[in-house]
Amino acid sequence: MKLFSVFLFLLILQSCTIQNIGTKEKNSLYINTSIPARTSLAISTEDASQYSIEATEKSNSSLKLQTETQNIKMEKNKKYNLNIAEKESINIINQSDQLAKIQLRVFNHSSKIIQKTDQIK
Repeated sequence: MKLFSVFLFLLILQSCTIQNIGTKEKNSLYINTSIPARTSLAISTEDASQYSIEATEKSNSSLKLQTETQNIKMEKNKKYNLNIAEKESINIINQSDQLAKIQLRVFNHSSKIIQKTDQIK
């Protein structure tokens, strides 16, 4: 019985892993979210001020980053850094038929961040 307890403890210990999330920067908002199939996620600020965003796709879906001036097709695990001007927002579009995961860091913002999802027409 003692041997079984030691074995069980070692099994549990081995299954526990530590995920290195790195150091988080102060004054940054970190968003780990999923975007349903055929849906877009719009991110803006409450007072329409400028901000910066870093986006990383974490799935194999076909996500697009869309602003007033850019339309970028994302690749898995590649980081994209964008500066969003005043009165603009960013749309992250999932055109696939499956759930897409994305990791976002919003920084250099001076007001509340607003997230809104919409179905693609």
